[in-house]
Amino acid sequence: MTESLAEMRKARSMLVLLLATCQQTLVALEAAGNVLDTDLTDDLTRMIERTETELEALTAKIVAASA
Repeated sequence: MTESLAEMRKARSMLVLLLATCQQTLVALEAAGNVLDTDLTDDLTRMIERTETELEALTAKIVAASA
């Protein structure tokens, strides 16, 4: 199944929002010195890494489709 360029751009926008939300939540937890909720910070770190990887792959697909 091929995705349209518009669908890929929409997905990229959603990934950008997810990434920013996770990053800011992690910053807030660190600033608050929240050492008790290490599971959440670990989950956020993994989510950030996965989202960055997905975003890179999707951006490459968009560039290729735009060419």
